[in-house]
Amino acid sequence: DYLLKYAAISSSEQCQSYKNDFSAEYSKYRDLHARIEQITWRFTQLDAQLRQLSQGSEEYETTCGQILQEYRKIKKTNTNYSQEKHRCEYLHSKLAHIKRLITEYDQRQLQAWP
Repeated sequence: DYLLKYAAISSSEQCQSYKNDFSAEYSKYRDLHARIEQITWRFTQLDAQLRQLSQGSEEYETTCGQILQEYRKIKKTNTNYSQEKHRCEYLHSKLAHIKRLITEYDQRQLQAWP
């Protein structure tokens, strides 16, 4: 939907409007990204720990238990995790698209400058 709404910029007013939209969404994205990143970091940490252990060992089984426990905890405390992750990915793509359009417009303006 944002691909249709945000087409190539043809005026400074349109560019400013895109910048305003970017700014309005960026703070939401940063907050959401920080929450998702915190959860992802914990699982990445546990996964790295698991990879260093021998499969079937007591430490391996304990770490698997920790991963399952963390997963259950997140499912309880953050029931919207999947939706938030999807929203974060959507905002990332949308903001990258808007930023690319602004950059392209700015470059065209610089090239047109005598």
